[in-house]
Amino acid sequence: MLNIDKVPIENLDKGFQDAMVGVDEALGGSEWMQVFGQTPELYKDFVNWYYKHILSETDGIGIKLTELIRLKVAQINQCPM
Repeated sequence: MLNIDKVPIENLDKGFQDAMVGVDEALGGSEWMQVFGQTPELYKDFVNWYYKHILSETDGIGIKLTELIRLKVAQINQCPM
């Protein structure tokens, strides 16, 4: 269960809002970015890195492998799917 409140989308930094659209399209969910919205200055560099290296099919591990890793981590942690 999440212990940190998610920041409402309309209260997020414009850059985070734009990034959420891309993550939603690529992975089908970006709620985790609303948690990052608690401290956006801390996470801006991470979000930029994530796009460059994780969501890129040419320069990174790619969307498909990212999704497989995410699902395996959820399985190991016994998260409901």
